[in-house]
Amino acid sequence: MFGFDTRIRKQLEAAERAAEELASRVEVLQRQHSVDLQMLNGLGEGVLAVGRDQHVVLANRRFAELFAIPENVVGKPLAEVVRVSQIFEGFDRALDGQESIERFSVRSGVVERKVEMRALPLRSDEMAAVALFIDVTTIERLEQIRRNFISDFSHEVRTPLAGLRSAVETFEANAERLSAEEDHQLRRIMSRQLRRLERLVDDLAELSRIESGDLTLEFRGVELRHLIDDLVEDFADQVAQHRVRFDIRGDPVSVCADALRMQQAFSNLLDNAIKYGGDDHQVTVEVDEEPDAGVVRIRDQGEGIPESEREKIFRRFYRIDKSRSQGIPGSGLGLSITKHLILRHHGSIDVESEPGKGSTFIVRLPKKRA
Repeated sequence: MFGFDTRIRKQLEAAERAAEELASRVEVLQRQHSVDLQMLNGLGEGVLAVGRDQHVVLANRRFAELFAIPENVVGKPLAEVVRVSQIFEGFDRALDGQESIERFSVRSGVVERKVEMRALPLRSDEMAAVALFIDVTTIERLEQIRRNFISDFSHEVRTPLAGLRSAVETFEANAERLSAEEDHQLRRIMSRQLRRLERLVDDLAELSRIESGDLTLEFRGVELRHLIDDLVEDFADQVAQHRVRFDIRGDPVSVCADALRMQQAFSNLLDNAIKYGGDDHQVTVEVDEEPDAGVVRIRDQGEGIPESEREKIFRRFYRIDKSRSQGIPGSGLGLSITKHLILRHHGSIDVESEPGKGSTFIVRLPKKRA
């Protein structure tokens, strides 16, 4: 009887040790699972894995965010989790043993994102395929900016290059027979076209930096009336050439902005008012104050802008009447650069105009940094 009790006691002790060891292993596995889950949830890419039966066995937080779905989708059929056909096609190929890459758009509210899905087969029935979902919205946007940049530059550079080539060919073919006046005229043409190319390259580079977000702004208090007064002095020669009169109105108003970039933006608007307002006219600049913003209105007496053209004028290289504006110097990028700079300040720019009655550009800038 004593031997039997001893055996029972030893078996119980062995069972307790086994239970403790099993509990320890379960705890280790749980900790490891928790760490793995934290790592998956910390990824910037979405992760989704399915079994051979196409039920979800793993989904991280980023996947749920990309597709605006609940996080607890493990165990559900894939068809109940998402409704994107490319995802089903990618997993079908992965379950057949093939890797695949899909690109598609997903919309969450008003936001549309471009997503790249990379699906891979696995050697387990429980976890038979896994996919990585990468948000490529920014990459797509930058690629589109690059394509637009090359297209715009190739188109706009042809005119100054043609003028430069013609002048150079004429100069080379007739160098010995040219009079002093003809020689001087050809040199002026070449110099003018070279300056036009330089301005085009500089403005395109600046616009590309702004559109890609590669522009650092130094915010501080900027007094708008003082800034406008300084800029008007800088346009003294151009004002005299076009016989333009400036009428500056308004009291000091301070906004939170990058002073250098605001000089650039308002310089483009004043230059635009002088060039397109015609000779012997007045440009009126009004500085006003609203509860949360400083407002600048720049009014010219030019031919005005048709309603159908008012949004288009902020596009790069867009000109309303190319035959009329062909002789007006400029890269055609000023208004586009100006709008981007103002939007980067969380401000707004609008235009009010009527054909034959001039145009008014209205800029609003926040008093405090957004």
